Amino acid sequence: AKIQGLYDEPEAHSHDILEFKDGRVFERDSLPQYIDGEVVGRVWSFRDISEHRRLQNELTHQAFHDPLTGLANQALFRDRVDHAAARLARNGGQLAVLFVDLDDFKTVNDSLGHAVGDRVLLEVAQRISTSIRAADTAARFGGDEFAVLLEDVQELSAAVETAERILEAVGRPLTLEGNELVIRASLGISVVEAGSASDADELIRNADAAMYIAKSDGKGGYRVFEPAMHERVVARLELRADLQRALEREEFVLHYQPLVRLEDGAMTGIEALLRWQHPVRGIVAPLEFVPFAEETGLIVDIGRWVLREGCRQAKELRAQIPGPVKPAIGINLSVKQLFHADIVADVASALADADLEPEALTLEITESVMMTDTEMAVSRLNELRDLGVRLAMDDFGTGYSSLSSLSLFPLDILKMDRSLLAAGAAPVTSGIASAVLSLGETFQLEVVAEGIEFPEQSTTLKELGCDTGQGFYFARPMPPEQLMAYLSAHPGAAAGVVAPTGSD
Repeated sequence: AKIQGLYDEPEAHSHDILEFKDGRVFERDSLPQYIDGEVVGRVWSFRDISEHRRLQNELTHQAFHDPLTGLANQALFRDRVDHAAARLARNGGQLAVLFVDLDDFKTVNDSLGHAVGDRVLLEVAQRISTSIRAADTAARFGGDEFAVLLEDVQELSAAVETAERILEAVGRPLTLEGNELVIRASLGISVVEAGSASDADELIRNADAAMYIAKSDGKGGYRVFEPAMHERVVARLELRADLQRALEREEFVLHYQPLVRLEDGAMTGIEALLRWQHPVRGIVAPLEFVPFAEETGLIVDIGRWVLREGCRQAKELRAQIPGPVKPAIGINLSVKQLFHADIVADVASALADADLEPEALTLEITESVMMTDTEMAVSRLNELRDLGVRLAMDDFGTGYSSLSSLSLFPLDILKMDRSLLAAGAAPVTSGIASAVLSLGETFQLEVVAEGIEFPEQSTTLKELGCDTGQGFYFARPMPPEQLMAYLSAHPGAAAGVVAPTGSD
């Protein structure tokens, strides 16, 4: 047995701990026995504290480790970074902190449930652990955030190589419950040399800032911290706060752009486009804030507002248009919205509150849905179709779709991406526009050409057999009051409107 304890003079009480190889632990106490003032012997007592020691160790482990993954938690990680920085000051060299955040992980939880999400986190933790050295420390900071401490880093390239290994490992396909998932991550690197006064908080904050820049620059990659990054991160935090306030203060507005029949120029519908009426900057285009709203998850609340406001305005607009034919309204659903658990209820509620017929609403998704979870996307779209709304795919032709996937989606409309139109000339890029029109005919889908800016484009599309188009050539987006003037000048309005929350 291994003995831990303190032995005093023979007359004194003694206490020690006996640790046996089989894992048992005993407390041993000894008291001297006296006769006529002299020690004539000792009384020994033993107490089995194995269970107490086990519970003590378990509590200590729980205090410093993540309960789901078993990795170090924030408290232990910060302590190890501080100790590593202290050793660095004495011994020289470099150390690095990597901050890892999974991209779009909330979509996994929303679409597949938290149980599957936890299994993904366990697998990610294992992949990160096997991508680093035994002497390095991996930690989970909570949610889908992880951190890694690399000690004795000889040069920046070593930290970069580790970052690349982690991203490659995390990005390998993962199959859970019949679903193949591809999880990507964004990673920030913070490196410090001996002589720096950096502490754990600063190193982690810098790595976190670099991670946010990696995420905002396209996700799935890494960035090395530079001091100027703090300004960009602060700007992003301010943007998030501004967007949250914009919702609370009702600063968002909808503008409208007509869809026209190419044969005779008659309006066949309108597309609603989200704008931000900023109190200082004025009208802000969606490309400046929608991608960030997607990334932070604010798009769900913003999209819910667009659903309700779009349906309400559609009811008012349709009431002012004479004749039996009324324009419809459509709402673009982001990937996060589509996979959100409340999306079907949100759509039903928006229609009911506005007293709008379901056929007057077209919901629009983008091709990127096919890269997330095709099975879940098809299930959600079928639920929405059961409400009686129409479904459209926006930005079609940008490269995500396969014919097999397309055939699974319960679609009514394909919107040909503007990138397939050649500026000022024929709208055919390597024959793709013609192929999209053929697909529409094959799958019995209406095809709408977006981004028409020149008469030559309209003419060639019409010759190719495209019936409907939209773009600056016909009309620019306009607020509701200007739209009514346009409707008065174009009385041939008919149903078939799509209303994305994204770009023009």
